[in-house]
Amino acid sequence: MEVSALTTTVRATGRQDGPSAHELDQSADGLDAAGPDQQSNYTRAILNILSDAGDEQEKQGANQRAMLNILEDLETEKARLESTQKALINMLDDLEAERRKVDRSNVELREVNEAMRSFIATAAHDLRSPLASMVGFSSLLAKNWDTLSEEKRLQFATTIDRQSHKLTWLVNDLLTLSSIEGGVLNTQPELVVLREAITQGLAASGRDIANVASEQDIASVTVSCSPDLVVRADPSHLSRIIDNYLQNAFKYGEPPVRIEAAKVAEMVEIQVIDHGAGVPAEFKSKLFEKFARADDPSTREKKGTGLGLSIVRGLAEANGGQAEYRPNLPHGSRFIVLLPTDERSYR
Repeated sequence: MEVSALTTTVRATGRQDGPSAHELDQSADGLDAAGPDQQSNYTRAILNILSDAGDEQEKQGANQRAMLNILEDLETEKARLESTQKALINMLDDLEAERRKVDRSNVELREVNEAMRSFIATAAHDLRSPLASMVGFSSLLAKNWDTLSEEKRLQFATTIDRQSHKLTWLVNDLLTLSSIEGGVLNTQPELVVLREAITQGLAASGRDIANVASEQDIASVTVSCSPDLVVRADPSHLSRIIDNYLQNAFKYGEPPVRIEAAKVAEMVEIQVIDHGAGVPAEFKSKLFEKFARADDPSTREKKGTGLGLSIVRGLAEANGGQAEYRPNLPHGSRFIVLLPTDERSYR
């Protein structure tokens, strides 16, 4: 067999794993029978076959490595896509949470706008009514002074006085709230004997809350307070807090109304207690917010700006204290203010 023919035959078979043992035996037999030149040719042919087989194996190894690299790249790409998918899911979750937050803000803004409209309507009415009454009765006095009896003059003057105090109260509410909101409230705390402050506050409140309570109801307010109990607060703020709580008790609660005060740790706790229906559970969280008014049949018809309790909270915090609400069991409300007893407990 010629060398070229043998090589061609081997390559034509497409064998990639080298010659078989049978073929090598046949080649060895051929070498034994052949001359020196033919033996040399056979040897070179076999070496070429082995070399081609080695090259083919290296090529297969390179292909396998290439396939492994491709698989590794695919795995890396898969991990990257999964990471991107998780990031997108997290982004969608964040967007959903933000959407819910915006929805809640929109609801709150609608509620604030509604409260503002209600406040403006109420405030306009509360401003217009005393002004109209004051103008009307003052005109009657001016035009008919000589013909009016002493009793009528006193009645008209008393009405003007009462309406002027009502107007002053509303204006003071607005100014106080503005100072609290603007952080410019003038607070001058001092040591105050609480029993005396409550007694003076009740005397002053008689005129201020005459439109929501009778003289008999105001006179029936009971006080439980040690005569030596002292708080550190601005006296005018303390009087305003008690007055606002009393107005709230007579407007939305029911008598009997009482005031209790006692020392609790380093603070003094003052409670104004009524025996009305109490505060609806769904409204408790909004109780001390400005313009807040419960949408309840028992309170819907009662006029009010919704500023009183918000002002109480602002004044209490300005004096190092806090305002709270608790139900009065079995029924009624306890409106509470905590104030420091001295400089050491002042917050």
